[in-house]
Amino acid sequence: MTFSSLIFVLLFFPVFLTIYFLVPGQSRKNAVLLLFSLVFYAFGGIGALFLLITETFLAWCTGLFLDRLDENDPERKRLLVLNTGLFLFVLAIFKYLGFFTRIVNRIAGLRLPILNIVLPLGISFFTFKLISYVADVYLRRCRAERNFWLLLIYTCQFHHVLQGPIVRYADTKSELRVRQFRLADLSQGTLRFCFGLAKKAILADQCGRLADTLYPAAGGIGDISTCGIWLGSLLFSLQIYLDFSAYSDMALGLGQMIGFHFKENFNYPYIASSIRDFWRRWHISLSMFFRDYVYIPMGGNRVGFLRQILNLLTVWLLTGLWHGSNWNYILWGLYYFILIVIENIIAKLIHPVQEVQADSQPESQSASQPGNRALQILKRVLLHIYTLLAVNFGWLLFRFEDFSELKLAAAGYFGHSPAGFYSRTLSLTVTNNIILILVAVLVCTPLYPVLYRKAEVVLQEKRVSKAVLYGAQLLLAAVLLVLAICAMAGNTYSPFLYNEF
Repeated sequence: MTFSSLIFVLLFFPVFLTIYFLVPGQSRKNAVLLLFSLVFYAFGGIGALFLLITETFLAWCTGLFLDRLDENDPERKRLLVLNTGLFLFVLAIFKYLGFFTRIVNRIAGLRLPILNIVLPLGISFFTFKLISYVADVYLRRCRAERNFWLLLIYTCQFHHVLQGPIVRYADTKSELRVRQFRLADLSQGTLRFCFGLAKKAILADQCGRLADTLYPAAGGIGDISTCGIWLGSLLFSLQIYLDFSAYSDMALGLGQMIGFHFKENFNYPYIASSIRDFWRRWHISLSMFFRDYVYIPMGGNRVGFLRQILNLLTVWLLTGLWHGSNWNYILWGLYYFILIVIENIIAKLIHPVQEVQADSQPESQSASQPGNRALQILKRVLLHIYTLLAVNFGWLLFRFEDFSELKLAAAGYFGHSPAGFYSRTLSLTVTNNIILILVAVLVCTPLYPVLYRKAEVVLQEKRVSKAVLYGAQLLLAAVLLVLAICAMAGNTYSPFLYNEF
């Protein structure tokens, strides 16, 4: 069961919300939240649920021991390493055992059996949540949670257990205990959930179906023309953002309805002007996890240049490997490592030059010159184009797990497709789907929140009551919900892309 399934939208969540608001007292509301979260996750298998509860219990025990030990006690570090190593070992067994077995078989010439182990849903996400909890207790960023049931709610809360965001315990601990009902939270959360559902069901899924035709990952990419591959790559870029950000919208909206305020996980990454800027906007909770628990502990930017390169290489190898147990994901991570190293070197070279120019010419004078303004605009446009092209090619590496198909796709991407440069059917595909593509592109920009904020300002200036504003939000949410349900009912079920990660 996922957020975009009819059983969740029409049955599970309405029943949960009704019981949750009818039950008095925060402790009883938490009991309802825990029960429904366990039921929600149990749809992925009882064995997976047992694993989640067991790992949460181990993290809870480890946190209590870490909290009691003296700051300088060497046992604290041993406990941290043991707990983190155990969680990563379990993750590796489920997610990477087959991958590493194939590597060993190829290198050593063995024929070890490849075990077909079912991957527990959300294991990458809840493992990282528990690692961050134990690490934060070790670093004294938060106290250990005494109440096991609250920590279990944090781990298995159905809002973010399957695909994130990777919520930090320190950011949500106060709302686990005390939450207040606000009509503003209910209306805004409902609107955000319905917006995310519509984004997924109407835009992402349709972009995905077109991408599967023009950009097939399972075979047949050699039959697609170069222009078809370009359009398919655009559609896949739209699909993966709309799909994943839709899940985050829905998770944050569901949480807000009952008083949780999770941090944003996406900030319109396709408006970025560099690869570094892109990764500050894309899957923010994962980027922050690797920054705080891998990059900075290894020395971050405080070390020499070569050591900093090694730190970045480690982070991007892990980022690629986190996304999947295949070589193309590692290649994808190395691709971004190279781009970020190049950007860091260029930034170091340009920064002194900019300082000299700033010293030689007052800022007010340089900013007022039309030529300088035009150059700045041109610079931003070119950097934005570079970022979009680099990210788009990165998704090509991400999409194709089969290296023979990846080579064909890359050749076609650069104009050497066996099917030629252009096909007549492509223009018909573009004509029939131009509205979908344009709307999908617009949703990838901050246009909607800008218009929404302007509408709020206008209503406030006209002194329209908040009740009318909340009613308008709920009405818009109802329209989006109906449209999304119609799209879901008329199409085959399409799971979220990040389910497999």
